[in-house]
Amino acid sequence: MTGITLVIIVILNSLEERMPKITQKGQITIPLDIRNNFSMLPGTYVDIIAENNKILIVKARQENKFVKWLGKGKSKKKKAVDLILNQLRGRIND
Repeated sequence: MTGITLVIIVILNSLEERMPKITQKGQITIPLDIRNNFSMLPGTYVDIIAENNKILIVKARQENKFVKWLGKGKSKKKKAVDLILNQLRGRIND
């Protein structure tokens, strides 16, 4: 999920609903319907953000593994990027 910040806010509609409690280890269970709605599988990394009097649980952004390669592939000949890509894809012969 690039460029989208997922914010989970749990609002209880009635007193009959059970409010999650923080365990002695500082853990809290995110309700199943919320986990399903936001594709939060076991092992999903989250960020915890304190904002004013709120605590936000935000699905962590995944690192873009291609960023470290930006600008590394230099052409020895000064060719347009589109031309190079078309040649690599076999659309144009040199």
